[in-house]
Amino acid sequence: MQKSQINKLYKESCNKMHSRKVLDGIRIIRNLISASGEEYLNEQVDKHLETYRNILRHTFMDVKDPDRVKVYNYLIRSLLELTDELCEKLLTKYAAGNVYALKDQFDKTRSPERLEALNILEALTYDSMLASSLEQAKIEGSQKVMSREEGLIKVFNIIWLTDKYSEQEINLLNTVCDSKKLPWHDKCLIVSALTLNLLRYFDINKFMLLFRFVEKQEETVWQRAMVGLFMTFLKYDDRFYLYPSLLEQTEKLKSFPEIQENIEAILIQFTKSRETEKVTRKWEKDIMPEIMKMRPKIEEKLDLDNIFKDPISDAENPDWETVFEDSPDLLNKLQEFTEMQMEGMDVFMSAFSQLKGFPFFRQIGNWLIPFYAENHFLQPVINQPDKDIDLSPLVEKLEKTYFMCNSDKYSFCFNLNLIPDQQKTMMMNMMNAEIKNISEIEKDEDIVNSLARTKSIYTQYFQDLYRFFKLHPWKREFDDIFSFSLPLHETRFVKMLVRDEKTIRNIGEFYFDKKFYDDALKVFLDLFDEDKSNIELFEKIAFCYQQTGNFEKALNYYKKADLIETNRNWIILKMALCCKYLNRWQEALMYYRDAEKNDPENLNIQANIGQCLIHLESYEEALEYYFKVEVLAPENIKIRRPLAWCSFVIGKYDTAKDYFERLLANNPDNRYDLMNLAHVCWSVKDPVKAIELYKKSIKKWERFEDFKTSFNEDRKHLENAGIKPYDIDLMLDYLKLETGL
Repeated sequence: MQKSQINKLYKESCNKMHSRKVLDGIRIIRNLISASGEEYLNEQVDKHLETYRNILRHTFMDVKDPDRVKVYNYLIRSLLELTDELCEKLLTKYAAGNVYALKDQFDKTRSPERLEALNILEALTYDSMLASSLEQAKIEGSQKVMSREEGLIKVFNIIWLTDKYSEQEINLLNTVCDSKKLPWHDKCLIVSALTLNLLRYFDINKFMLLFRFVEKQEETVWQRAMVGLFMTFLKYDDRFYLYPSLLEQTEKLKSFPEIQENIEAILIQFTKSRETEKVTRKWEKDIMPEIMKMRPKIEEKLDLDNIFKDPISDAENPDWETVFEDSPDLLNKLQEFTEMQMEGMDVFMSAFSQLKGFPFFRQIGNWLIPFYAENHFLQPVINQPDKDIDLSPLVEKLEKTYFMCNSDKYSFCFNLNLIPDQQKTMMMNMMNAEIKNISEIEKDEDIVNSLARTKSIYTQYFQDLYRFFKLHPWKREFDDIFSFSLPLHETRFVKMLVRDEKTIRNIGEFYFDKKFYDDALKVFLDLFDEDKSNIELFEKIAFCYQQTGNFEKALNYYKKADLIETNRNWIILKMALCCKYLNRWQEALMYYRDAEKNDPENLNIQANIGQCLIHLESYEEALEYYFKVEVLAPENIKIRRPLAWCSFVIGKYDTAKDYFERLLANNPDNRYDLMNLAHVCWSVKDPVKAIELYKKSIKKWERFEDFKTSFNEDRKHLENAGIKPYDIDLMLDYLKLETGL
């Protein structure tokens, strides 16, 4: 079976279970069993099917069963876990790729590998003599003397690649969590392995372990565990209701210090990492083309929307209060390049993306290990007896600063080791100066404050994760957490922990600020249900609908805002804009005339009134408005196009000819201007010149049929100029013959 086929069947089976189509789900499970060759699993399915039959009988034979829902949920849970198991067996067996090759290798040598990893972990956890190093010890079953870091890589891989932990492994990981001897950086790595494992394979015990790491509140470790919970609940949100223990543990987190602020910080940092270009692409490639399909061709012909760059189309209300502002921490002071870094597009991402080829990064775990000066892999960089340069002070400073993520710190150090001494000294001086500046910023921002420090840890960890999922050579084999589409604030985990209206509003404002209008809209609508008097909510809901292409609803909410506070030009112009997109030109004209009363000298409003009048075929009045714009803005050559068109339509052919010729002098390849000037020439009884211009226009179209469609839209104007329909049809055939199309 192909990997895509396995994943498709897996998703179908899970969806069937969640939508209460259990029999269909069981049918897919049996297909998976057949493909896996694990026929013995059919016995489990038979037992589950019998349980389901009993549930159905009790339901429809009026048998009182107070535990029916509990039993049903347990059944769904068991079937989902069986589906997980089958999918993983099939992927391990059939899926090509490095991850499953590595997993298959571990499966074949599972007992000795696992025993060795457990021995390493026990040694690190229990033996105080080995708390800082394993370099003078041999691990049972191995003849190799290894460093702490090499041992931890083995531990990482076992934790990451084991589908379900045994009781012994769970107990040992709980001991790791409680250990006072195991350093924070080792625990951080173990938490990251646990998180990657859970993202790969669901297991309730792994959730419980992450909750325990959070509850212990060990600095840097609990923040990683909290991020792990956030990401895994994002992936498994649809299973939350099936496990009462998840509900209980999440409920307990409500008493965690500043829990709402922490969830808000995680959600915001995670959102910053998503690609905002996708939002822009959606507008430019999906919404706007659909709008233009519905708009009359006169829009494209005369380019009416671009006479002026409409400042109101995408403009936010300048009176809006900035409810959300980035917390005054390190991120604020680093300004644009740090914000870009959080979105995965910054200077650091670009600079360090080419520096992930060092041998250090061949191990998955090293992409997520915290930066600490004692790391065995850094020692060749720091300890160079034959060199006069001492790197240890720089490495120690790097460990303590938050301005660069862990992964990039390692890249920087390994790269520094390769460059000539003179350049190395210069780079060290530059980096020391930068760290000094950052240290001052950190002092100003009170980075020692626990919440500010926590936010910086979240930031670093998300940067590490972003680089892992975006830059690792095996990235196509991982489920990229940054591409998850579920609205973050709507996961059951987040909704249970974030109840304060101000925090929810902050989240909505952040989405809004970053142009995630779909997500912002959901938050604002929830808030609107609780407060229907807030005009800013009306406006922002309307703006979100506008930016996502739902102009009918946008107009509705702008009208509601206008009822609360009437005669405000920003709202009036927004209502006019929505009417334009809805092709309701008479209504749009009404709003633009209202706006004109408040701002009579605004040329953009004048041009928009002219646009509405053209659509309403009030050409003489439109001409008056466009003449006014031309007088006041003579440098705007685009105004000549509607002036030329209106002049042509009302029979002022000399004026129309003059404007079209001036337009073509500036842009001789405009297919519409060529066609329109041809119309004018034909109307003044110069068919030879008209044919010459029509031919030039045809060359600028991809197909003759497209030219013909646009030409036919102008038939009534040609007929009004005295040209017979008979001659119009002959002209089209003559042009087709002459151009050979």
